[in-house]
Parts: sequence; structure tokens; C-alpha cells
Amino acid sequence: MTTLQTVFSRIEPIYRGKDARVSYERRIAAQAALKENELPKALSLASQAVLRSTMTGVDEVIDGGVTLALALWVRSEVLLKLEKPNAALEDLKLALKERLPAKMRAQYYWRMGHCYKGALEPTRAKVSYELAGRLLGNNEEAKIELQKDIESLDHTLNKSATKSSGITLTGGAKMNKPALSKLVKITEEENKGRFVVANDQIKTGDVLLVDSPYAACLISDYYGSHCLHCFKRLEICDNGAPIWCPICSGVAFCSVECRDVAVTTYHPHECKFIDIFIGSGMSILSHIALRMITQAGLETSLQIYSSYVNNGIKTVEGTIVNDIEGSAKKSRIKSRKERLNRSRKYHKNFSDQNVNCETKSVEDKESYQDKLEMTAAQIYSLCTHSTSRKGRDYLKRVVMAMFLTECLKRSGFFNKLDMESEIKAKTSICELIIHNLQLLQFNAHEIYETVRGQHQFSGSKPVYIAVGIYPTGALFNHECYPAVARYFEGKKIVLRAIRPLSPGATVSENYGPHFLVRSYKERRRALACRYWFQCECVACREDWPTLKQMQSLTPYLRCPNTDCSSKFQANPKSLPSKCSKCSTVIDPKLIKMCMENIDECQTLYQEGAKLMDQENLDALSSLCKGVDLFHEVATPPHRDTHLAQESLRVCFAAAGNIYKVPEANI
Repeated sequence: MTTLQTVFSRIEPIYRGKDARVSYERRIAAQAALKENELPKALSLASQAVLRSTMTGVDEVIDGGVTLALALWVRSEVLLKLEKPNAALEDLKLALKERLPAKMRAQYYWRMGHCYKGALEPTRAKVSYELAGRLLGNNEEAKIELQKDIESLDHTLNKSATKSSGITLTGGAKMNKPALSKLVKITEEENKGRFVVANDQIKTGDVLLVDSPYAACLISDYYGSHCLHCFKRLEICDNGAPIWCPICSGVAFCSVECRDVAVTTYHPHECKFIDIFIGSGMSILSHIALRMITQAGLETSLQIYSSYVNNGIKTVEGTIVNDIEGSAKKSRIKSRKERLNRSRKYHKNFSDQNVNCETKSVEDKESYQDKLEMTAAQIYSLCTHSTSRKGRDYLKRVVMAMFLTECLKRSGFFNKLDMESEIKAKTSICELIIHNLQLLQFNAHEIYETVRGQHQFSGSKPVYIAVGIYPTGALFNHECYPAVARYFEGKKIVLRAIRPLSPGATVSENYGPHFLVRSYKERRRALACRYWFQCECVACREDWPTLKQMQSLTPYLRCPNTDCSSKFQANPKSLPSKCSKCSTVIDPKLIKMCMENIDECQTLYQEGAKLMDQENLDALSSLCKGVDLFHEVATPPHRDTHLAQESLRVCFAAAGNIYKVPEANI
């Protein structure tokens, strides 16, 4: 242990800092590219100039200390020529805040007028043009040009109202778990722990979960292309261009709001060590384990450690997070009044989860901390399998935790403490990181965006850009034949049903090994190695064939007795006279009707496929209707139905994070 401490004591910040000279060179190169009308190249160089620039007043030798303002000024011109007036306007406003030279004010308001004109705000454009006119002095030639711009304004044009995006839960949200639909509930069994089941009849396409992450980290490969905080692709941000970190040049943000949340919470304790994190080869889960600390701050992290790790209590805390049915509820809150008050506080903090509010201003920092503290009860009740771990497993996690704790110390995380308190706090934080590393192994989700070509569906594929841990999303158990498909809106995870479910049925997700692409033995080995359990879903119990092995054989029909789970193959040459399990008589006429229904399903599947070829989202309705109809009379495996369900996944994902590859890059 002493050897490790000696090694870690040598840790020093390694990161890409600011450089006014580099920023100046990038700006000059951007202006040259702009002159040659190489707009994409000019935008890239101008953004580099912004991100590499020192803060205003730091380096007076170059550009008189206003390198950042001048870089923003050049980028605003590029954005305006790229027909992104809103983004150009934001850069102009930022340039003024960063002390844009007073001699440029006339050009500043003139360009601002161009931005408002492009944004279809003629009234504001006219005001900006008039301000520019007052500052032009005796430059009559410029005033004539400016008057032409004023006369060109079309006051009949109005800025269209922005439509609010975001998906809503089918059936409404549960009061004490607003991320979860009322159509489902959480139950608990001794061998399965807590998991989600249907509370009511669920139809294909129903939205069952919209959950925000407790903590999430962008994969380092995407630091230059996506916002560090909200994971939005910077290239497709029409209302802004990459925003800088005031300390490092290794990351970017999509907006000032995202940047301000990051730099007032977690980023100051991480940014100077980003290159060390990448160079060490540590996993993204290790970074999330650290982020769970840095986003909460020292005081909140120590409270979490005291409440959920140090005392060894893993019960779910009261009605705030306890929606368990099927077993006695566990609660450490004795007072009914206290439970009610805590529940109201929880609901207030999370009532806006299904509204578009990915980022929060600095003024909301206290609310942000409260939200983390309230959600911690859910996160730290998730399984860690700590008693099943071997010494070697613990050793790896202890070493990583010590490394991360030392990075925190070097970042000033413990600076406000005296020496004795610091030693105790470091030990507690190190233990909390070890706990985080254990629970993340089994409960984290990969976050993806769908990358597509010119066609909305054909050739699209998921690309994993981040990883997060979701307090409610983590409660969905795995099955190799899942009941839901997931996609992401920003950082939020969305789960939608891909088959109908009756009340009491498990609402299962898929952790990776799917029966359509991997055999029973492969799935069993993968789940045992990664998640330490053996799946007992119907696909495993009956050893269903993979999609390649599956043929369009006679479908399996349900027993006429709705209380019976038996099935039989509708082979006309060998029809059973009664159910082998419950002895219910099987009427040949009923079988004929069922087969007619399946033929109708096939028609709906084909209709859905044609609509997808036409890039028509009405395909969703046809596919959902077909899958629901199939499950009324038949049961899987059924090749065409599984293909329809996979098509539904693609359609659902089209409503989430999408990146359309530019035609020139295909």
C-alpha cells in the first residue's frame, strides 16, 4: 500500500491548456479560408481559435488580451455565411462580453442586424442597423450601404414559434416515480430482487420509462464532436457553436448553459486530469464513479457515504423511492409526516423530468445538489454483489479508487479541510468510489445516437457515445427476448414496449445478448461473465433458434384457455384435439380464425415495411397493430414478428438522438 501511495504521490495535472499564439494563428487561418469561401474549413479553424484562446486579459502581449473576443468575431462571420444566424448572434453577444474593441462597435451592430434579419426578426434587425448608423460617423458610403440593408427588411416575416420536443409517458407518470409510467409497477422477489412488471394491460408502442441519469460521462473519443455535458453533437447545433472551458482546451460545450453547469460542479475537479485519465486506459465506468463524486461535491458525497455505504444499510428509503409491491415494504423513515414531506420534495425536484430541461443555470445549483441527494437513495440501493467478489477483484477497484482520490486531492477537492479532516474525508471518498465501481458494473447503460445516411431508416446504426447510470431504468431486469426497446433523447433513456404485456408480466430489457443473434450457450456465458447471473427467460428455457436458424414454419398458437400458458403448432396434418396442459378442447374452427388473424398480421408487417421504405412514420402504427394482433392468438418464436419488432426499434430510435451524415461524406 505504501508503494502505491508513493506512486500516486507523483500525479500531476496533464491537460491541453490555453495558448493565445495558437488561437491567433487559427484565427488568421480561418480568415484565409473564409476569403477562399471554404466555409466548413473556416468554421473548424475559427472554433479551434475560440477553444484554444486564453481568457480575456490573461495574455496582453497578443491582441491586447482580447484574443477570445476576436476569435468569436471571426466565427460569427463564418456562421452568418453558413446561414446560421442564431449561432452567429450568440457569438456576437459573447464577443461583446469578452471586451470586443470599441472601434469595432459600428461593425458589431451592423452584423447583429444581419443576424436578426436571418433569424426573421426584422424589428430587432432595424434597431441594430440604426445603432450601427449612429456609430458610423461621417462614413457616407457605408451609411448608403446600411440604408439599403434597412430597406431590404421584410416586416411581414415573423419568427416561427419553436415546437416543444420530448416524449410523454403512456398513461401518465407515477406520483412517487415520475420517470415511470402508471402502466407498470415495481415488485420484489427474494431471488430476483426488485424488478418492473406490468400494472395494467400494455400495448406495443407504449412509452413506459423516460429517465434522466444520476451520472453520465461522454466517451473520450467524442470530446471534440459532442457537448461534454448534454452529449449533443456540436455540428448540428443551429443555435450555437462550440463553447470553451475557461481552463482546458480538451473539451467543448454546446451552450453557455451547459458550460456553466459543468464548471460550477464537476468539471474543475476533472479537466486538468483528462489526459491522465485517457492515458491511464481507465474505463468509462471508472470515470462515472468519479463523476458521481465530483458532481455532488465533497459535503454531499460525505453525506451519501454516511447514509448508504458506511452503515451498510441497503434498504430502499421510504415512499420516495419505494414503489415495491409483492413484499413487505422496507423503510427507514418512521414518521408518516416525514415520509409525506420527503415525497413531496422528491416530486418537486423531479416533476420536470419529462420536460426539455437538459441544462440548468448556475442559480439552480442548490436544486441540482438536492436532486442528487434525493436520487442517491435509489442509486445506492442497487446491487453490487460485494459479498461474492474475490480479493483480486477488490484489489483492482481499490487501486483505481486510490488513483482517483489522489486526482481529487490534486484538483483541490479537499482544500477547505484541515489535515485531520482531510485524511478522514479521503478515506471515505475512496471507499465511496469503490462502492460506485461495484454498482456500476451491473447497472450502467450505454448511451447511443443513431447515425444514418440520406434514408431515414435504411442503413442506420447505433453509435455508443457515452455511458450513464439511471436510477429507475436500472430496475428493469434482463431477458433474451425483451419486452421493451430503448433509445435516448439527449441523456434521457426512453423505453417503449415492443410487444403487448398482461398485468403481472415482467417488463424486461435486454443487456446485450439477444436470442436473435446469439445462441443459448453464448448468451449464458456472456451474462455469467458480465452480470453474474443465469437467464431463465422463455427464450432460454425453450432454447429458441437464432434468426439465422429460424424458418417461417407454422406458427405456435395459444391455448384457447386464457389462463393456460401452453401453446401448440397449428399444423393442419396433426392438430391436437385438446390442450396437453389443461385439457381444454381445441376447436378446428377457432384455429382457422387464428390463422386468418396471423395472415392479417403478415399484411400489416408488409405494409409497415413499405411505409419504412417510403420514410413514412405511419409505419409505426401498422407494425404495432400487427404485433398486438399476433400476440392475441399466437406466441413466439415467429420469424416475421421478430423482424417487425426489430423494425419497431429502428422507428423508435428515429425519434431520439440522430446524426444524419452529410451527403458529401457518404
